[in-house]
Amino acid sequence: MSHDERESLRILKPRLPKIDRRDFLQTLSASALGMAVTGTGALTAERSKPVGGSRQLFKHRVQFGAWINDMRNEVLPRDNWPAKTLDDITERNIIECLELGSQSGYNQLDVFGLFATSAYPVDIRSAFSDKERRRRVDRILKAARERKIRVIFGLGVYSWGFDEIIQSDPAVQGPNKHALCGSSPASLEWQKKLLDVIVSELDVEGFHLESADQGRCTCSRCAPIPNVKYHCQLNRDTADYIRSKYPDKLVSCIILGWGTWGKDFTDEEKEQLVDLSKHIDVLWDQGHRQPYVPTDQRQRFIERLKCDYGTSGGYWIYPPPRWERLRWFLPYVRRTGEHLKELYRQGGRGVMFYQGPIINPGVEVNIACGGRLLNDASQDIDQVLSEVIERLYRPRSREAQAKLVDIYKQAESAYFADWNEQRIEESHKAPPPGEQHLGPLFGDSPGGPSYLREPFLDEKGRGEYRTRLISLYDGLQSIGTSFRDEGRIRRMKECIMNVIQELDTIAMFTPQKK
Repeated sequence: MSHDERESLRILKPRLPKIDRRDFLQTLSASALGMAVTGTGALTAERSKPVGGSRQLFKHRVQFGAWINDMRNEVLPRDNWPAKTLDDITERNIIECLELGSQSGYNQLDVFGLFATSAYPVDIRSAFSDKERRRRVDRILKAARERKIRVIFGLGVYSWGFDEIIQSDPAVQGPNKHALCGSSPASLEWQKKLLDVIVSELDVEGFHLESADQGRCTCSRCAPIPNVKYHCQLNRDTADYIRSKYPDKLVSCIILGWGTWGKDFTDEEKEQLVDLSKHIDVLWDQGHRQPYVPTDQRQRFIERLKCDYGTSGGYWIYPPPRWERLRWFLPYVRRTGEHLKELYRQGGRGVMFYQGPIINPGVEVNIACGGRLLNDASQDIDQVLSEVIERLYRPRSREAQAKLVDIYKQAESAYFADWNEQRIEESHKAPPPGEQHLGPLFGDSPGGPSYLREPFLDEKGRGEYRTRLISLYDGLQSIGTSFRDEGRIRRMKECIMNVIQELDTIAMFTPQKK
């Protein structure tokens, strides 16, 4: 049995953590996922069993930050994205999220923004010199390693972090002020220097390579190079340097921005990706709109790769840092669970599962269920949800547990009931989202709920969603005293009522059709 298998089996067994009931923000509390149900009226859990008798374990079970404040439980109402703040609250909440991740069976943390967002200083090393921030980062890394979670450093390849360097060095300048010139040898030297500093300062376990999120260089030398070929070369050069100098580091390559959503790669481009796969450990086709490789082509493509293949779980939500953390309630356990099952059957062995503020009960349950399914995708999705509810909410009766499971399932189906994928695609000129932004990423105030507006929900859909949410709220009222849940039911009700209020506000300012 491999180390990963032994470690993931651990999460299927009850584990009693230290208890601090006084403050959710200080600790995950006694009802962490791995805790056994105890006390009067305690329930004996029925562990999930593989459907076909064969365990389906994902190798790369990644808590994807993606930015440090995505996991923050307290709002930053005036901070633009990506928020740079790393204070007591951000540090504590990241560690709380790591604890939930450890209990749920994740084995990697992939995160951006520990020390810089768009611009490392020209000397690079001074970015790590803030003593207070450095102490916080060291504690976060220590917390991850204590939980046997490998730290994967979010790294732009020729972009994300090089703005000041580009301004200072004419040799790497091109039309894109956010991207190093891919045809300049000096650019690779800057990339190597950044890698060397990160390893010497932090000695992280691996790197997340992302080269296209800020576009690419389009100078006269770079522009003639086709997109996939261009990015394969940048990432291959970077990966080769990591493997030659730091052979123990895991190398993940993200292909965001390399193609067109909904359009498969050409045969030539796939050959280039297969060649790249010889130089890396994981190729991530995340699927912000949908994976670049269509579902019906995925298995044949994966079979050709020389590395592992992964996605981001098929669907996830992304709230702005400026949103109050109880402003939404959107479980998507079945939506992601079905994707994980299909992905595993096709040969995928990794998922970058988006994290979030776990004070929001829907976020917490999504993460907990996702981790357990990554440890065995053959499990029954509803049974996994039931086990997670049992551990987090500590129901006093089977009846209450079953009702709460049903509320979570109904909350998911209620939102997606009016989704019309053709309407969304026609409006966005792109497939329906894998990553759904709840509101605007950028701004100087919280911003409105775009996920409740067209093309996702029309007027009729919003009305039906409101009706179902009211019914769910009333259902919570009827069972609210049936759990020892550390305030989770109360927070669920607050989330649901906040969504209802936003739907009412939208209705107030929506012209009535004649």
